[in-house]
Amino acid sequence: MKSIKSLFSISLVLTSFAFFSCQSDSSGSNTNNPQPSNDYWPTAISNSWTYQQNGINLPPTKIVGTETIGGNPYFKFAPQLNSGYTITTYVRKSGGAYYLKTSDATFTSQGISGTQTGFEYIILKDNLLVDETWEGSYDQTTTYSGYPPVVQSTTYSGTILAKDVTEIINNVTYPNVIKLNLHQETSSPGSLAIVNTEYWFAKNIGVIYSKTYSGSGIYTTTLINHNFY
Repeated sequence: MKSIKSLFSISLVLTSFAFFSCQSDSSGSNTNNPQPSNDYWPTAISNSWTYQQNGINLPPTKIVGTETIGGNPYFKFAPQLNSGYTITTYVRKSGGAYYLKTSDATFTSQGISGTQTGFEYIILKDNLLVDETWEGSYDQTTTYSGYPPVVQSTTYSGTILAKDVTEIINNVTYPNVIKLNLHQETSSPGSLAIVNTEYWFAKNIGVIYSKTYSGSGIYTTTLINHNFY
């Protein structure tokens, strides 16, 4: 039973860090002049971002296609491979809201295979003022071979911390930055995971910085370069 609780704890971590996990695409990423999109997450096939997390360079995060899910159009990132699980992440914009969505995940840990249903949440609302908020929730079902499924419920709330500020990341100056905090609480039987992440989105660039606080540690991610088409 102890090992199963540990596995469910791992699944909670997967929920929180889907976007900045290592991805299977390993093409290079050189800094090109971004094509103005007038939003905070430029989406075009082959756009890519390269990040450094806690001093370690990550493979590029690259858009590889489009897909319609539930009647909504999404841009699809290269599938992510990390610690025995695979997951695909999608992004779409509707009005001022940016939706981050993941596919169902399959993973193996401690010799036990499992699946976890995907989720979707609003990571940014660029039409809100400073101190304005949004909130939402989603459920996921995690199943391991030979064990009954477990449902975990996540509630989240976002708060705009700053707008139209200028920041310097890795010696690059980014104007028109929105800063936000995203608070997530994920509960399942006998477990509660709380994650807080501060994101910085630069207009026409995307995420340039994030800092995540969770029970498993602190993760700081910064943009190294980007390649837009």
